[in-house]
Amino acid sequence: MKELKTKLFNCMLLIIFGILNLYAQEKIDPTSDSSVAKGVDLILRQEYTRADSLFSEIAERYPDHPAGYLYRAAVMQAYALDFDIKIDREKFDSFIEKGKNAAGNMSSPLREYFMGTADGYEAYERVESGDWFTGIRKGLSSISEFEDLVEQDSTFYDAYAGIGTYYYWSSEKTEFLHWLPFVSDDRELGIKTLKIGAERSVYNRFAAISALISIFINSKDYQQAEEWSKRGLQFYPENRVFLWGLATAYDRQKKYAKAKFVYQKLLDNILQIRSPHPYNELVCRLNLVRARLATGDTVMNEENLLKILSYENIIFPEHLRERAQKKFDDARTMLSAIRSDKQVNK
Repeated sequence: MKELKTKLFNCMLLIIFGILNLYAQEKIDPTSDSSVAKGVDLILRQEYTRADSLFSEIAERYPDHPAGYLYRAAVMQAYALDFDIKIDREKFDSFIEKGKNAAGNMSSPLREYFMGTADGYEAYERVESGDWFTGIRKGLSSISEFEDLVEQDSTFYDAYAGIGTYYYWSSEKTEFLHWLPFVSDDRELGIKTLKIGAERSVYNRFAAISALISIFINSKDYQQAEEWSKRGLQFYPENRVFLWGLATAYDRQKKYAKAKFVYQKLLDNILQIRSPHPYNELVCRLNLVRARLATGDTVMNEENLLKILSYENIIFPEHLRERAQKKFDDARTMLSAIRSDKQVNK
């Protein structure tokens, strides 16, 4: 269960720091807004190669506009998050630099908006690489830019996802200081802001929904997490973030029959894609077996555990090796218990 929480928490960080914020795209070109919207749709469908190609075309057609460069950086981040890999920092930084250079030549409010978006993407990567000080500083700068934009135009709903997520998590992580008079608890305000974004934003609706899922899982309001996961899946039934969210919500509510169904769907999804390593498959198979055992379902449990153990000789990325070993240990323990039960019941 820790792995599911980690995946959703990372998704939350990505949203805080500005993924897929699109504003006034008609400023690129009257025909390109549909292209940008299509690129966002491709990311939500997790078709990253096609999304990157589309944003690359926008960058080539409009080299003096930051959008193409910044959304190529967004594709890189979404891909890295989905597959639990380290990002190509040199390539990513080049997109951010080009985006900032282009944004610096724009007039207000677009200059501030795109500079804030660039700071947001950079902030997330700094946090991921362990540079929390720079990450937090750039994240605060990004949120400040978005807050200024909302003050100028309260109907700028596509900024609400990042702002609402920041309000909630900044308060959640400083909960121990809420007794101080100058430290406010903005968690409810964050949820309210996110719900507005989920209902009214044009491009960031699903970023807001993802944030709400992670928040309700964190606050143990699993019924709400279930409802928001289902809402996302209505539009993107194969989206792995929403599937992980729904599986987690069912698991935490002990709705194991429903959980095993979602885990199986998620596993089928994972097996259809070309992943750089099988770590997500390990996690999914292990949780599928646990859900099956909780319902007394003995079908394919040994097979799933043996499949997990067949990956022991694979060299995982360094940041996943310890976690992968824990999955192998758990699988071996569960397999031994299942086989012992079989012997007893003969």
